[in-house]
Amino acid sequence: MTESNVDREALQGGGPSQLLEAFVSYLRVPSTRGDDGSPRFEGVSLQSGELGGVSVITLKPLAGRPERTVLYFHGGGYVSGSPPDRYLPLAAAVALAANARVHVVDYRLAPETPFPGAFDDCLRAYHFLVTRSGADMETVVLLGDSAGGNLAVAVTAAARDQGLPLPARIAVLSPFADLTLSGASIEERKHLDPLVTREMLDATVRDYLAGGDPRDPRCSAIFADMRRLPPMLIQVGENEILYDDAPRLRDAAQAAGVDAAFEPWRHGFHIWPVFISAGLPESAAAVERVAAFFKAVAC
Repeated sequence: MTESNVDREALQGGGPSQLLEAFVSYLRVPSTRGDDGSPRFEGVSLQSGELGGVSVITLKPLAGRPERTVLYFHGGGYVSGSPPDRYLPLAAAVALAANARVHVVDYRLAPETPFPGAFDDCLRAYHFLVTRSGADMETVVLLGDSAGGNLAVAVTAAARDQGLPLPARIAVLSPFADLTLSGASIEERKHLDPLVTREMLDATVRDYLAGGDPRDPRCSAIFADMRRLPPMLIQVGENEILYDDAPRLRDAAQAAGVDAAFEPWRHGFHIWPVFISAGLPESAAAVERVAAFFKAVAC
């Protein structure tokens, strides 16, 4: 599929839908917190649980019945993001926009649990979801941002190799998919990126790999065998030092025959959709694109 300047279309062509604008207005600040201190969002239920012994937080719309299940792997460079409160506004927005049950996987982090700990936890959660939960595989999709985007692709490839049912679709946001850190954008776009530095990436790789091989496809999905993987949506900001991971992931997927849609967002920074609670219209528009991608799967 060809690239699409979706940020300009969404923002200059009337902006995100009124529904997404409403999401932004009440997701900006969680309205209440539960007895356990976890955030609560208007119109969305939130519950802690497990999938295959791996901790998850599950969000779903209060009204109606969810039409699909999203397994979401959060970012944080494998070293942060637990508990995943920072990612719950995005999960809540996806739950509402896609009318979905969203499981946010709270995988173990490095350096206490180095590679392949995060991958193993995410694969275990996926295995349980598709074999024990009764989920309809025609409506199961994966979502991941940054390191979680890599996990979404790597887990799907591993599921294929193990003969497990595959998700209907995969959406990845600002994928951190090359732990060799060989992308030219790390140097070329360092003056543009307001969030990520080469030093941060070096520390993350050191803590997570703990001497492991950065070319292992479980931690660097650009090296994975992607044959027979489901359709993929890749969103990336043009102001990211990790920008090159996204087109290389697309190229590897398309070379394997995967239907991979690639969306570079002008002025986008690393994992900008995660910051929907800050009221960014670009974040809302990106979530709407993800929801539309998921909803295109027949229920």
